[in-house]
Amino acid sequence: MKKRMIPMGLLFIMILLMCAALFWNGNYVVYTLSYIFSFTFLFCYAVFSATTIWEKIAQTIVYALIMAVQILFAVLVVRPSGNDELCRLLGAVFLFTPFLVRQIFFLKPVSSTCTAPSLEEWSALSYAQLLHDKEEITDKIVRAQKAGRALSKGQLRGIIQALPQHRSFSYVNNGSLTREYFEKAQSSLNDGYLYLVLTRSQSAASEVIGLFTKKQYNHISLSFDRELLTVISYNGGERVEPPGLNPELIKSLAGRAGASVMVYRLATSYEQKRMILDKVYEINTEGSAYNLLGLLFKFSYQPNIMFCSQFVYSMLEMSGMNYFEKNAAHVTPTDFVELDYYRKLEFVTEITLHRADSRQGEDINE
Repeated sequence: MKKRMIPMGLLFIMILLMCAALFWNGNYVVYTLSYIFSFTFLFCYAVFSATTIWEKIAQTIVYALIMAVQILFAVLVVRPSGNDELCRLLGAVFLFTPFLVRQIFFLKPVSSTCTAPSLEEWSALSYAQLLHDKEEITDKIVRAQKAGRALSKGQLRGIIQALPQHRSFSYVNNGSLTREYFEKAQSSLNDGYLYLVLTRSQSAASEVIGLFTKKQYNHISLSFDRELLTVISYNGGERVEPPGLNPELIKSLAGRAGASVMVYRLATSYEQKRMILDKVYEINTEGSAYNLLGLLFKFSYQPNIMFCSQFVYSMLEMSGMNYFEKNAAHVTPTDFVELDYYRKLEFVTEITLHRADSRQGEDINE
C-alpha cells in the first residue's frame, strides 16, 4: 500500500507559521514546547516512513540530539535575553533545523517512472548501485563527523556566548579602525594592488558555516598593503570589538591548528583604492554590524550590516573592480577564486600556523 506523505509545500507553510508565532508571542517555555512538538512529529514520521528498523533508530537519535540542543538554546539564550529580537528570531529559525536535516540526510526521492530492471541488467545494476551507495554512505559519514565537531558542546558554547553581541537591525560597531590604520592604508594606495585574504580559520562559527557551504574556506578579508598590516573584514569581533567592520591580524587568522590563509592580489588603480578606503572610512564613522541573519536569509536590513564576503564584494563592485556578477548577499568567500574565469587574481602566498608569526609584517612579495 502506498504511504501517504505530507506535501513539502504544506509542511513548509506549517513550520513558517509556527516560526512567526514564536517570534511574535513566544517565551522560552513556548520555544521549548515547540521543539518538543517538532521532535514528536518527526519521530512519528520516522516510525511510519522509514523502511528499516535501523533507519528508524538513526533518525530518532538524530532528532533527539537536535531537540536537546534546541532546548539548551531556549534555556541559555532565549530565556536570559528577554525580548531581544535577534535571539527570538534565531530561536524561531532554529525550529527549521531538524526538518532541514531530514531533507538533506533522510528524504529519499521517489520517481513515478521507475521500472524494475531485467534479469540481464540486474548484475551490472547491482554493482553500480553498490559503488554509488558506498560513495554516498562515505560522504554522509564524513559530513556527520564534521557536524559532530561543529556542533560539539565547546563549539556551541562559544557560539551561544557570542550571540548577545550581535544585532542584525542596528549598528553596534563604531570607530574600530583607528587613525593609525587609515594612515597605513593611505601610504599604500600607490602600490597597484588590492589584496584578498581567504581564510580557513577552524573557528566555531566557521565550522558551522562550513556545514551549509560545504567549503573549507569560509572567511575573506581585504588588505590595502602587501605586508598585510591593513587587513579588515566583517567578523564577530573576537570578544575585543563588537561584531561588524574590524581590523584583523594574520597571526590571529592562521592561529588555530589546521588553519590556513591564502593571499591573492588584484590589480587596481590609485583612484579605485582611494574609493574603497573612503567607503571604509564612511562605514567606520557611521557604524556597522555583522549580518548574522543574512547568512540564512540573504538580506541586509541596513547598508552597513554585512558579512565578510558581502563586504568584500560590495567594495569591489562599488569601485568597478568586481570580475564576476552576483548579488552581494549571495556571494561566498570561495566565489572570489572559483568564479575568477578571467584570471584576474594573482596568487601570492599561503600562510599556515607555523609561519604566521614570521609572516606578519613581512613583505609577502619577497
